[in-house]
Parts: sequence; C-alpha cells; structure tokens
Amino acid sequence: MPDQREAQAERAHSGREPPHSLDLERAILSVIAVGTHQHPMLQVRPIVVHPLMFWHRDHRLIWLACLELDDGSISPDAPAIADLLGRLRFDAALDRLRLAQAMAESDELDKADKDNLRQLWTWNASDHTGDEGESVLAAIGGAQAVYALADAPGSYGSLGRNGQLLRDYYLKRRLIGRLGSIADEAHHTTGAFSPLVERAGDIILDLGRLDGASSVHGMSKVADETLEVIQKRMHEPDSGVRTGLEDIDGKLGSLRPGGLYILAARPGVGKTSLALRMVQSIVAAPENPQRVLFFSLEVDRTDLVKKLIAAYGKLPFKDLDMGTLPPELFDRLTETMKIVKQWPMEMMDVSDLTVHQLRSVVKRRMLETGGGLKLIVIDYLQLLQGSNREQEEYAKVSEITRVLKVLALEMKMPVLALSQMSRDSEKGTAPREPRLSDLRGSGSIEQDADAVLFIHRVDTEEQEGPDAFRTIKIRIAKNRFGPTGDTLMHFFPTKLSFEQAAAEPEDDDDGDAPAYAERGKRRQQKPAGGEDLFADDAPAP
Repeated sequence: MPDQREAQAERAHSGREPPHSLDLERAILSVIAVGTHQHPMLQVRPIVVHPLMFWHRDHRLIWLACLELDDGSISPDAPAIADLLGRLRFDAALDRLRLAQAMAESDELDKADKDNLRQLWTWNASDHTGDEGESVLAAIGGAQAVYALADAPGSYGSLGRNGQLLRDYYLKRRLIGRLGSIADEAHHTTGAFSPLVERAGDIILDLGRLDGASSVHGMSKVADETLEVIQKRMHEPDSGVRTGLEDIDGKLGSLRPGGLYILAARPGVGKTSLALRMVQSIVAAPENPQRVLFFSLEVDRTDLVKKLIAAYGKLPFKDLDMGTLPPELFDRLTETMKIVKQWPMEMMDVSDLTVHQLRSVVKRRMLETGGGLKLIVIDYLQLLQGSNREQEEYAKVSEITRVLKVLALEMKMPVLALSQMSRDSEKGTAPREPRLSDLRGSGSIEQDADAVLFIHRVDTEEQEGPDAFRTIKIRIAKNRFGPTGDTLMHFFPTKLSFEQAAAEPEDDDDGDAPAYAERGKRRQQKPAGGEDLFADDAPAP
C-alpha cells in the first residue's frame, strides 16, 4: 500500500483520502503488461517520470521494474516484469521508494534530471536475491498479481491521456501536502499573516512550473535554444517537407514541422489531385522518400490510388476507372504499379471520423513507425466531426483547426488539410480571385493556419482531347513565414496531373504589345535632355 506517513499526513490536512484512482493506475499498467502494443513506454514515460506518480505501493514497485526494463531496451510485458521482480530484494526496492519520498519532501524529485532519477531503478548486485520469499514478487502477491494487471481493462488509444490524468492526481497530492504544512502553521503560529501568504504563493508557483502548460521561459534560455535550432537547420537545411512544386516551395520554403497548411478550392477544381501531386513528390523523392499518412473522408482508397497511377504514369484516368485501358498501355500500367507499391504512403478512408480519433491514429502510427511519419494530409477538413455532433458549423471547424494545429506542434510535423470554399466566391457575373473570407468557417481557419493556398481556375473555355489542360492559379493568400503570391500551373483533367506553367510575360518583345502597355511605359520614362513635352509632335503619354 502507499507510504503510510505520506497518506496520514495528506489525510490529516484534508480529512479525506488523497486524490488517486487505482483503476486508472491499473489501466496504464495493463496496456504495458499485456505486451501486444508497440512502444507503449514511449508514449507514457515522458509523462509518468517517476514511481511516486502512482499511489499504490505495488504499482510503484512494478513501475520501477518497467523503467529499468525500458532503459535496457526490453519490452516491459508481464513475463519480463515478473522475472525482474522475482530477482530483486523487497527491502532494497522499499529503500528506493523511501529515497524517492525523501527527494519529494526536499523538492528535488520533480526537478531531477534523467541521470539523477535513474538511480531509483538502477540496481546493484547486492540488491538481488536468490531467495524467492525475500523478493519483490513475493511481497506483491506473486506472478499472478502481475498477470492480473495484464487482464485488467486498459486502452492503448487512451494511454497518453491516462498518463496525464495520473500526473494530475500526483500534482494534486503534492499541492495538498505542501499547502497543508502552511495550514498547520497558521493554526499554531502567532506570527504575522503576510509571510504565510507569500510562502503559499511560492508553493503554488513552484508546483505550477511542473505543469508544463504554465512555464515561463527567460530570454537567456530561449536564446540558447534558438541558437541550437539555427545550427541544426544549418547542418540539416531540408528539415521540412518540400512539395516538389518549385514556385510554391520557393515561397513557403517547405512544409515546416508543426505547421498547419490549408489548400482550398471549390468542388471539382482539383484540390485532391494537387494534394496527391505534392504527396507523389514527397513519397517518390529519389534521394529521401518520406512517409505520408493520407486521410480520405470522401474518396475510396482504391480511387485515390487510381488517381496516383494516372498522374504518375500519364495514363487516362477514365480508362483506369472504367476498365477500358487500351492494351498498348498495359505495360506502362504494370511498370507504374511496381513503382507505386514501393512508396512509403499510408491511407485511411473513413467517412465518419472525429478529429480526436484522427489525432489518436496519428499518434499511434507515429509511435509504431518510430517517428518515421513526416506529413499528414486530410481530404477534407469540413468532413471531419467535432467532439459534439450537435454543434454549429463554425464551432465545429474552430475545434477541428485548433486540434489539427496542436497535433502538428505536438508531433513536430506538418499537417496539410484540404478545405472547401463558400459559395460567396462564385457570386457575380464573372469568377473573382479567391480571398481568405471565402473559406468555410474562415475565422478559425485563418487564425490557426500557417499558410493558406487557393486553387483558382484562370481560363473558362473547355478544351478537348487527351492533352487538353486548364490553366490554374495557385494563390498563397497567407504565409506566416514568408511572402504571399501566385503561381500558374496546368491541370490535365484526363490524367489528373499538374505541371508547372510558364510565367506570364511582362511585356511583348515582337512589337505587337497593346497601345495601353506602350503608354504605360511612356509614363514611367523620364524626359530626355532637351525634350519638349509640350511640342506639337511630342508622342502622347
């Protein structure tokens, strides 16, 4: 059971059992002990950093074993935990818990670095025993107690959240214990009130620093961290994800880790195809192919692959879709398939997905791939669900964009979310340039996005034939880390592919420029020496 002195002290201050949840503790240890999940310690260990965050004594002892096994690159499942605890002396393990308690009482435990914490679960030869009756395993009820934890209910998807709840319980106990001493002193002292209040304030601020959300960082420390980031970027200049579209990469630099990028257009303009064009460049990069996870909430995964094959292999999408591909193109299809199958791309096609479920999937895949995931693409944002299905559209989009931005920062990778535009962009007699207010739920999207790209069709005439294309303008309307601007591309509807278009010429070199262009040039010219602008034969400006 928990340390009796600690329990009695905290119970005396509050008159109640200190905050804890044994079911929560079992749920965390169950996910680890069952041994079927990949890297659960990687997810929970940064949050639960020492054994006193658990309340039950036996759970603290088991956590000590988990920490040692994890340091030795051994998966801490039930058999491994039971084996280690069966070799450790119970009294030696209790000494480690007493040391942790002493460090906590002197405010050293939560401020200790990894090396100082490691002394709690690094065992000497004298800490081992050959007598099963003296072991930790015997003291906690034998191997069946460890295996019972593996059978307890626990969710891998909730492991991170449960770890944070466990940490919250621990910090509440610390708050009660430390403020309790102030309350005791207030009962018995004849001293002034102000010093007690100041000490209580210091305690609250000190505990607040342990909850990373309230940390305030000094300039000296942040400057050193910034210098490290700059130096790392100098040695690894391509730390972001490049789209493979030269003009867009020139303005964005790259898709930055932690950035939220919005690609918006009206239906049927080609936003899915453009997103796939970017993905193709990323996963098929000859020198450094990077892993992409593509969430499709509207298009079936086989249709996505058809689009990729059509664009990469220069094959007619309609023939692929209808099964009417000419025999002379079969070899090209076969070769394209061989290449596509090697791409490090993953897809999830689901029509009813909440943004929090998406976040759980991303975190799980990040752990399973050992941090190998480099880009998330979502097609498209408005089809995601919020936590409350009854909420209005604006509130839903606000929640979604905020969660996606936090996810990008938390995972340190870019998120590219496709977005619909409102019908207001089509009002009027002629199509106009898109603007940020055209985004559906635009307030939150504009605020949370690091960059917003619009796809705008420039030409309106339909062309025919397999090589027909539309001229598309990609407008970067917001760019938090660089310039905005436009670039032209050609979209080939038959193959669903994009190619960079030549830049529009600024003037006409063959002498056929319109008269207004010549007048514009004339206005910008300075008069030559002796030139009389009021002469009868002076050219019109």
